[in-house]
Amino acid sequence: MTAPSPPAGRRRRGTERTPAPGRRLRPTARGIVVALAAVLLWVIGDLTELTPARSLAAGLLLCLAAGIVCILLCGIGLRARRSLIDDAVPLGSSARVQVRLADGALFPALPLGRGVLREHLPEALGGRGDLPLARRMPHTLAVPRRGAHALGPFSIVVEDVLGMFRLTVTAEDGARIAGLPRVETVEPLALAAAGISREGAGRAVTGGIGEIGAMARVYEPGDDIRRVHWRASARTGRLMTREEEPAGGHSAVLVLDTSRREGIAEPQRTALEDRLVSHAASVLEALGAHGWEVRVLDASGDEITRTERRMATLGASPLGLEADAGARRAALLALADVGFDDDPASFAAGRDHAAGHTALAIALGADDGDPFSGLDLDRFAGRAAHRTALALRCAGDGASEGGGEAAPAVSRLGAWTLVRGTSAEPVGELLAAAADDGGLR
Repeated sequence: MTAPSPPAGRRRRGTERTPAPGRRLRPTARGIVVALAAVLLWVIGDLTELTPARSLAAGLLLCLAAGIVCILLCGIGLRARRSLIDDAVPLGSSARVQVRLADGALFPALPLGRGVLREHLPEALGGRGDLPLARRMPHTLAVPRRGAHALGPFSIVVEDVLGMFRLTVTAEDGARIAGLPRVETVEPLALAAAGISREGAGRAVTGGIGEIGAMARVYEPGDDIRRVHWRASARTGRLMTREEEPAGGHSAVLVLDTSRREGIAEPQRTALEDRLVSHAASVLEALGAHGWEVRVLDASGDEITRTERRMATLGASPLGLEADAGARRAALLALADVGFDDDPASFAAGRDHAAGHTALAIALGADDGDPFSGLDLDRFAGRAAHRTALALRCAGDGASEGGGEAAPAVSRLGAWTLVRGTSAEPVGELLAAAADDGGLR
């Protein structure tokens, strides 16, 4: 389906009260002035017996009568239905929306008035906006913030051709658009440095019961051509590459530091939090693509989401691909609703949040000068031998002497490799920097 082009609309901001659903017919300012003038001229004509005053008053009353007839005809069947073509889009993208007038609406067929579709959107989606009223009104809405956004009610506002009366039909459909974290592609070098890919996972995952051995996945640019799985490629009709599957029962844990960090001012904090969630989504996607079972935890140890080993890892099964797509969407929706308001003082002391045979642990958090303070990251990692922690500060807070951003700094945080960078850096660069940890061990 071709994306509809947004019509020329107007966006207005302010504190205007959102109308309640229903129909309201009211005179406009022009209609009130005409009505008062007609009454005044009629009274003057009676008192002075001036025929022109009475004639003018009669003309104004005829205009009011014509206006009420036009607006009543325009209101016949005047209803609309709003549908979302995209109910969830990546952060910073636009969602497609379609609004259709009811088939029985008389307004498009008779030029007896003029009207607009008015959407009472929240400020996060741009505020109130008007579109020219037509049979079909496709448009797009930019979604600049993460999380679910209720679109609010929408109104059809029609005035008669003389501008004497205004009919407003308001409806509330409960439509919501979700701003999902943006997923980045992680380069093979970064995957190996973090222990996600076969090359890196070999340092963290040991063989055992349930080991399957070589498996096939879709070939990606940058893969070693010598590892092409020709038999799987012939079977699926797509170029496949060999990859070692992590040992059965092993899983990864992804920790998102959702602690409330008071040292970062708004709006930089909101942008930094959105960037952290997008990085977490990118790492989660990379882990899933390489056959990991993943648990995503917040700072208090509560599970945000969980993803099982993908069903379509061994081939392009239509059912497996559909199941994997549903799981990815559910995980992104769960990450979109994450809030950064946990109080480190309330974390249970000594509580172990690790589960199963955790073989890989990756943590992400804000760098307020003391990253991951108040968190005992080892409680999340279990027996994982490969542990990487990424701490982000707001872009522009770490300029180097040359005037640009300083490169990611690598250090140790207990048993963890700590990479400190900025929100402007892709997650792949931060993970690749973890390879420099070899000289720190």
